[in-house]
Amino acid sequence: MTKRGILYIILFLSVLVLAGLYVMMGYYYAGSFSYGTWINKVYCTGKSIDQVNQELKNSSLYSGILLTEEGGSKYFVDGATIGYEVDYKNELQSLLDNQKPLAWGINLFTSKDRNIVGDICIDEDMLRQSLERWPIFEDSGEAIYEIRRDDENGYYLVNNERNKPIFEVFLNKVSDAIHRKEYELDLSNDPECYIRLTPTDQDMAVKELFEKLDVLQNHNMSISMLDKSISFSGKEMADYAVTLKDMDKAKDEEISEDNPSLGRFIYGDKVGKFPSDYGIDGEFVVDSNGNLIISCSKLYDYYSKKVMEFDTEYDIAAYQKTGRGTIFVSGNKDGQFFDKDKEFESFLEAFATGENDDLVVEAPAKSFEIDAKELGNEYIIIDMGKQHLSYYKDGKLTLEYDVVTGNTGLGRSTPVGFFHVYNKRYHTILRGADYASYVNYWLGVNKGVGIHDATWRREFGGEIYKHSGSHGCINSPLEKMEILYNSVEVGVPVLLFY
Repeated sequence: MTKRGILYIILFLSVLVLAGLYVMMGYYYAGSFSYGTWINKVYCTGKSIDQVNQELKNSSLYSGILLTEEGGSKYFVDGATIGYEVDYKNELQSLLDNQKPLAWGINLFTSKDRNIVGDICIDEDMLRQSLERWPIFEDSGEAIYEIRRDDENGYYLVNNERNKPIFEVFLNKVSDAIHRKEYELDLSNDPECYIRLTPTDQDMAVKELFEKLDVLQNHNMSISMLDKSISFSGKEMADYAVTLKDMDKAKDEEISEDNPSLGRFIYGDKVGKFPSDYGIDGEFVVDSNGNLIISCSKLYDYYSKKVMEFDTEYDIAAYQKTGRGTIFVSGNKDGQFFDKDKEFESFLEAFATGENDDLVVEAPAKSFEIDAKELGNEYIIIDMGKQHLSYYKDGKLTLEYDVVTGNTGLGRSTPVGFFHVYNKRYHTILRGADYASYVNYWLGVNKGVGIHDATWRREFGGEIYKHSGSHGCINSPLEKMEILYNSVEVGVPVLLFY
């Protein structure tokens, strides 16, 4: 046999051996995964389904899923708390069934990693229990409408209208996401997950009550006189609606002749006693028609405080505090611009009917107003109602004392007005039709009316001016008049009022 023949025989036998070995390897991989098999980054060559399944389970940890709802609240469902498990046997069996044992050699050149999901299993009851702990599913009991109040806004309505998450829909969507092995699920914009809460009858009752309060607190009023208008805030007056807290006191109020407001209430367009057929609406007391009941006594206190702005003393004090303003002076000898109690009746009627929100009051004859800045920093104030003189210099009270002004009983009242010291006289005699009086110090104020000492008087102040007053001048104690005379120069403003 030639050498070439021997070589062919050796080559044939070698191929036959290799083929046999290849076939034997193919049969070896018949019950396991063939050479070069990778699944989910796990090397599976020569391993059985059970072995690979266990290794895949060990490498397939699932921490859980982070959920987000429309309000921004987030909640994490821990995979360990819901019995999360995954089994790959079905997919592994499919891969193995489709494996061609004798084609294992191809993997030497085309080996690649295969990815499979597996069959995910969770305990649905445990998932339900986990979701139930998410606070968004708790019934807060929060009403849709709430009435609140603060100093800036008065009464205002808080609208708590909102969507309510549907638990079962959330549960199903979360379960599906977990079975897809998702790690985050944003349900904030999923309309299937929410239902709009509708107001209950109680909610609507709260809203209707607020509407009554809102009408009341938007009912602003004013009283105008001369060039001044005083505003009455509806927000302030809304606070005078009778509440449960003060109902008993309101019911016990009795009508008084001395106070035009006690025992009287406004309800609807009526003013009268506290209604016997009252009812309750939230925290407020209402009449039989559902109208809020307004306390006239509280309204009167507010009214009285506000109309003080039509008071000369009030205006002077405001100027001394702020350095600006208007001073109103009444032409009446009692210093009043109007009958406060009488005008209150008009105020009540206008408030109840809503027909006249701006009341105009005619000022008494000889009433006037001045820009408070005309007083400057040095001035004399004579309050003839209190029979008291005050002298201010550099804006500070420098001298004050009681005086006696013109005899009102004999029609010799000292004139009301805003004047200036026009002259000063020392040791002079004042002459009139029936008198001649020597005085040491004289400050002329208005024509023949001035401020001077009256050594013939032993008492000053009180009500002396009503029966034993002067001929119109402002009588002063000698020692006080001496100080005033030496302090004041011609041109100093003098304000006289009752």
